[in-house]
Amino acid sequence: MIHAPKIAAAFLAVALAAPVAGCAATAQTPPSGAPIAISPATEGALAAYLRTVKLTRPGAFAVSPDGRNSFYTYCNDTACMTPNYSTPALRGCQSLAGTQCIILYVRHEQRLPVTRDENAAPGGQHGSQQQQEINFDSGGRM
Repeated sequence: MIHAPKIAAAFLAVALAAPVAGCAATAQTPPSGAPIAISPATEGALAAYLRTVKLTRPGAFAVSPDGRNSFYTYCNDTACMTPNYSTPALRGCQSLAGTQCIILYVRHEQRLPVTRDENAAPGGQHGSQQQQEINFDSGGRM
């Protein structure tokens, strides 16, 4: 007899190992590792993201190449129903910016250098999405 925790563990292993096929949300890389110049509003959204994920929570922060639009996704627990936080962050950013975006942070780890653009054009859009937590009942079932 197979127990529910073993089935759940196998499901998670397969979900984490499976590649995302046909994913339109691909990260764009900046030219030659140059810093991304972000607007003051994007800097505020980044500060909110870092306060949300702290040092232990999963998440990802994406920004448009012009630094004016951003989107982040996070989990209020240590594990949520998504195997990858970058994909929803990229999709959310791309829907706001209308162009491909770049992953700036994964968890609390900075992926690209950043500068603040004091002369950034006003505007830009920012959003976030909390991912659904994985809930186990007291019997170890999902």
